[in-house]
Amino acid sequence: MKEIFNAAAVAPLLALVLLSGCESPERSAPTEAEKPSLRFRPDGTFVLVHFTDVQDDQDIDPRTVRLIEAVLDEHRPDLVVFTGDNVREGPETPADVRRAVDGFTGPVESRGISWAVTFGNHDEDHTPVTGMDEPALLDHYMSFPHNLNRPSPPGVHGTGNGHVLVLGSQGDAPAFNVWLLDSGRYVPDTIVAQSVEGDGLRTYDWIRPSQVAWYAATSLALEERWGRKIPALMFFHIPLPEFALLWEHGENHGVTGEKNENVAAGAFNSGLFGAVMDRGDVAGIFVGHDHVNDFTGDYFGVRLGYSANVGFGTYGLAGNDKDRLRGARVFRIREDDPRAFETFMVYARDYGIR
Repeated sequence: MKEIFNAAAVAPLLALVLLSGCESPERSAPTEAEKPSLRFRPDGTFVLVHFTDVQDDQDIDPRTVRLIEAVLDEHRPDLVVFTGDNVREGPETPADVRRAVDGFTGPVESRGISWAVTFGNHDEDHTPVTGMDEPALLDHYMSFPHNLNRPSPPGVHGTGNGHVLVLGSQGDAPAFNVWLLDSGRYVPDTIVAQSVEGDGLRTYDWIRPSQVAWYAATSLALEERWGRKIPALMFFHIPLPEFALLWEHGENHGVTGEKNENVAAGAFNSGLFGAVMDRGDVAGIFVGHDHVNDFTGDYFGVRLGYSANVGFGTYGLAGNDKDRLRGARVFRIREDDPRAFETFMVYARDYGIR
């Protein structure tokens, strides 16, 4: 990879946390000094909670809020990641959008927990009405005291691509990393002047080459800076094609969990999984998007997995089972062996929420 990617070109992109100095209409963004940093606990543990597909509007379903609160109170995470489709159609003004955001971020902010988001295919459904697109949403997210997002590095496709380093329990060296990528929205009407209609291409967008190049170069720069690869998890919204292959050959990869709908991967495989294999730092890739899938397995040394959706205001299973898989994924990471992380789903039914 050294022959392909120039680590020096991305060195200015590196930071110990995702920070921002952007301004938001409703509040001043925290300064760099005010932003939280992440660190393993004194006992060498770190807890991360993954919520995905809130997919609601300014009148958020109260069961979604109760579920988020219950998971936070039981597992007391050090970091929360929301992987897209956080907001859907319904808001008619920017104020409505901010209310929608407040609905699912309020429980996290009020508990003083650090959090970050990635974007999904539905986060701009309201934009033709509200005028508030993903960059404007990102500005709003970054204005919260405990949010760790930052704008995408220059020249990298998408909104909010970044990473968050977690320091060791002692000292100032990173022990873990969390990658955040924007997996996009939908395929364009034409690609290289050719229509995609009738070609059988999937509906959804894909991780673009500039994102893959940025990840690989930044990963290499981190290794050169710290003298070792930094173990990591990676989060985004739309699954990679490898998720379907994992399920298809599940008996070889220790697959557990459920698959209740097709793996709705992006239209093209632009090589992110290959880059992850080459770099060897990412121990797991986790997504949302397909609300009623929650399977996970070890795909050639990288754990791939879904979190089933947390939002009650969007589709679930059929019939009486509709809300059975509403939930969140919990990660328990040990500083002495971050690659051997533990992960499991928790569900609304575990808390008596229906």
